[in-house]
Amino acid sequence: MKKLLLAAAMFGALASPAYADIIIDTTGQGGTGNNVIFTAVANTSLILGRLNGQNDEVVRFRDLSGNGAFSGAANGNDIKIVNTSDLDITVFDRDNLLQLGVTRDVFSIKGTGTMFFHVTALEADGTFQNFNFGGYQLSSGQNGFDFQAINGERIWDLDLVNIGGVITDFEHYRIDVTPFAVPGPIVGAGIPGLIAACGMMVALARRRKKLGVA
Repeated sequence: MKKLLLAAAMFGALASPAYADIIIDTTGQGGTGNNVIFTAVANTSLILGRLNGQNDEVVRFRDLSGNGAFSGAANGNDIKIVNTSDLDITVFDRDNLLQLGVTRDVFSIKGTGTMFFHVTALEADGTFQNFNFGGYQLSSGQNGFDFQAINGERIWDLDLVNIGGVITDFEHYRIDVTPFAVPGPIVGAGIPGLIAACGMMVALARRRKKLGVA
């Protein structure tokens, strides 16, 4: 089983360093998670989906490649997205306002070229870590990918980048959602805890502005 485990380096200046673990499995598709169904084509670069299960969260699929043929549709009890070489995926609450972290992303891809993945992980203390996976040559037929966040971390943003080809079919998408809560001050932390919480909120606001989210 081909698995890659990335662990972030510790911050030398902190007594209790933050870290995140993200695992990718390319041997197939796992069996857990909520199925994501198609909702609407919001505009030429944004497609919306929604969880079909006990949760009702919104999933945003944003094309960052500028492919004029980018589109999406329902495919049975599934969502199918076509024609992109840079697909950014984020999850929001049912009102499509508050971004959420997920603990698992499972999907399949058809197309040509080589896949690279950029994962932004949200840690328990509100800081972010970035992880890069790459060099996955797409074979004919479906190519399964399974990302998992462990040790209490969450996947905040997943970016799929195709080099030398195009993603002609993204589907069979399932996720495990973890409700997001702003970490509060730890007992005894006093002012440093409050500063950390405020800093995290500023970081989230800046990231949403960078992505062009209202």
